[in-house]
Amino acid sequence: MADPRQSERQAWVDGLDQLRQDGVIDGDDQNTLIRHLDEHRSTLEDELKRIVPEYESRVARDGQASADEWLAATARALGERDGAQSRRVVDSLSVVRNAPPE
Repeated sequence: MADPRQSERQAWVDGLDQLRQDGVIDGDDQNTLIRHLDEHRSTLEDELKRIVPEYESRVARDGQASADEWLAATARALGERDGAQSRRVVDSLSVVRNAPPE
């Protein structure tokens, strides 16, 4: 059975390839976005490997409500960090840098 993550990645790569073929992005932008996706997935997997045991430990030690509050704050911080990182990547793309001012 195929790994759904690999299928999703391939669909992402195919979509970027179509954007490149249509002239929306160039090859450098395509490679930047593929690299960002791969790094993001790896980082997220590492974070989850750290978060899950910590969450379980907090449930046992501090109770469900407290652990849920910690998880919500951790998820929010992770989302904000990832959003800022993605914004930096998007801002670095030639299609964005070379866009005419509004």
